[in-house]
Amino acid sequence: MKTSFLLLVVVALAAAFLLALLKGAKGSGRTGAYRRRKLMTDNEEEFFGRLVVALPDHYIFPQVAMSALLEPASGNSKTAYADRLRVAQQRVDYVVCTKRCEVVAVVELDDKTHTRSKDTLRDARLEQGGIRTVRFQARHKPKVEAIRAMILGPIEAEAGKETSMTSQQTVSPIADTSRSPQ
Repeated sequence: MKTSFLLLVVVALAAAFLLALLKGAKGSGRTGAYRRRKLMTDNEEEFFGRLVVALPDHYIFPQVAMSALLEPASGNSKTAYADRLRVAQQRVDYVVCTKRCEVVAVVELDDKTHTRSKDTLRDARLEQGGIRTVRFQARHKPKVEAIRAMILGPIEAEAGKETSMTSQQTVSPIADTSRSPQ
């Protein structure tokens, strides 16, 4: 009899514990504890400034989620879900876009936090999606002209200099309806 009663008490306690866990998992209205974090490191912020100067006719978006750039190509839902998870928590340092928000390239600023094998895999995934990756070393950041040439190519860099010098218009990052898209 004592054994049955003891077993009943253990089962009741276990059930109460599981119910408490489930109630907490469903959400107790707790918002969690968060604090603001910087979008970019000081090094990334300085390089962002160089990118903006180097590419005045383009938008530069920092810290973009890979899932905003790529979607699974598989028609199989399980495979597509697994592929989505592979990039879900990844982000790229910068995305360079035309004024029509067409992706030109992903720009990575490689520092001690980058791992070559992971970077190679990320680059391959972006390449599958038709997105080129341009990498710069954090310790040896190039000058503005070199950045422009590496991202747009030497011919476009020269054409862009002439265009930038002749039309110095400020364009809203949200929308510009005053002139035709480039």
